Amino acid sequence: MVGEFFGTMILILFGDGCVATFALYNKISPNPFANEWIVIVFGWGLAVMLGIYVAGAISGAHINPAVTLALAATGRHPWSKVLPYWLAQVLGAFVAGGILWFVYQGALQANIAGGPVTSIGGVFYTAPKSFVGVFGAFGDEFVGTALLVGLILVIIDARNQPVQSNLNPLIIGLLIVAIGSSFGLNTGYAINPARDFGPRLWIALVSNFQSFSVNNYYFWIPIAGPLLGGVVGAFIYDYTIGKVLEAKKLGPSGDSVTRGEAVREPSAE
Repeated sequence: MVGEFFGTMILILFGDGCVATFALYNKISPNPFANEWIVIVFGWGLAVMLGIYVAGAISGAHINPAVTLALAATGRHPWSKVLPYWLAQVLGAFVAGGILWFVYQGALQANIAGGPVTSIGGVFYTAPKSFVGVFGAFGDEFVGTALLVGLILVIIDARNQPVQSNLNPLIIGLLIVAIGSSFGLNTGYAINPARDFGPRLWIALVSNFQSFSVNNYYFWIPIAGPLLGGVVGAFIYDYTIGKVLEAKKLGPSGDSVTRGEAVREPSAE
């Protein structure tokens, strides 16, 4: 589980670190550049890429409980390893939250402290916009994670014009950028229970557990939405694109078909 721990820790360090840098920079020296959402989404994309490079050869670099559950539900990962992976992922995110708190504590207290816990917490975990209800927030996380898992399977499927394995982290990082650019408005796109819960748990320890009660106990949505969405995304892939790729790989007799060759029609004889 070492790979999942360090991979998730790197993910949160760089991702939340990017958020902290620009949130605090805007407080210290207001600058239009600091408000650019695209900077945040690229920061998270690079964070995911680095996390996958760290853990890829060790554990497969799930670095996301929703990915682990989806892979187990579709037979790609043993169920016996789900809980250990989850524990390592959440612990890695928790430790990363602690490191970031240590690094940015002075700036946080000088520029954000004194306001509601959501002011500081917003650097570490996600929250819905004021105009987003429970159903909308859940749906946003559900759809975003379904897209994440489904498209990860598209990228890594060896039957589907795969990129070289050492480029997978880069492509998946760009996928994160795409999801953040398209689905980041409503909730801040956790699409990863560990990414939200680990740092939220750290902030809970320094805020009398207020981080779990803010926004009407919103914390459960970035957990349940991604877990369910990831499983649905994986099954949609398997029973749509996956079935087509399987049909293209095997001819009517079960013989292998060259990748990219059209499915052969049965003989009229």
